[in-house]
Amino acid sequence: MTLQEVLNQIPEAAKVKRVPSVVKLAEEGIPALADQLDENTSVVIYTNGYVVYQCGNRTTVFPLHVCGDYEYTTVMEKQRIPFEKFADQPWQVRVFVEGKDRLVHNQNNRKESRTVSVNVYDSEVWWEALSDRGLYDPLRMLVEEEEKREEIELLDKHLEKLTGRQREILMLCVVNGKTHEEAARMLGTSHQAITDSLKKSLARLRKLYGLDENCGGRNCFCRRGQ
Repeated sequence: MTLQEVLNQIPEAAKVKRVPSVVKLAEEGIPALADQLDENTSVVIYTNGYVVYQCGNRTTVFPLHVCGDYEYTTVMEKQRIPFEKFADQPWQVRVFVEGKDRLVHNQNNRKESRTVSVNVYDSEVWWEALSDRGLYDPLRMLVEEEEKREEIELLDKHLEKLTGRQREILMLCVVNGKTHEEAARMLGTSHQAITDSLKKSLARLRKLYGLDENCGGRNCFCRRGQ
C-alpha cells in the first residue's frame, strides 16, 4: 500500500497532551499494519492513528498523520522534501524515516541532559561545556549538515532518473528488506522481473555514484531469497 492509501484508511489520532505508551497500545490497541525492516527494526500502525517504531531496545510513539512533508534543519536553513514525493511510494518509506528521526532526536536530548550539569546556569559556561565535549561545535555542525543535505539532494536527483516501477521495486527490496519473491507477490509479477528490474536500477545507480559495476559480482544491496 502507498502512504496516501494508508493515510486515507487510518483516521487521525486524537489530539491529547501526551501520546499513549507502548504498553497501553499493545494492551488496548488494534494493529492495522505492521512491517519489519530487519531483525532489530519494526513498525506497527494502530487503528487509532498511532505508530509504534522500535529499533533494538528503543521505541517511540507518534501519530501517523505527522508523516507529511519531511523537514530537516541545517545550520543555515530549513530544508523540505514535499509530501508528494512520498505519497505514491510504499508507506514504509516515510514512516520508517519518521520513526528513525524521532529516536535520534530523543537520544540526542538524553545525551545533552547527561553531559551538562543541571547546576550550570550561566549561558557562556553552558556553551563552553558543550563545545569542550564536541557538542554544538559550529564548524562540525555546518560540515555535517551540509553533507547530509547534499547526500539527500543527490539521491533524490538520481532516483528521479528511474521509472516509477523501478523506484517502487528498489524501495521494497533495498529500503524495506523484502526478498525478490516477496516483492514479486506484492506487485503481482514474477521473481525474474523483480531481479531484472533491480539489476538495471542498481547498475544505473552504481554508474551515477561512480561505484564498481561488478560490485563483487553480486547484488550487494538486497537479499534474493528463494
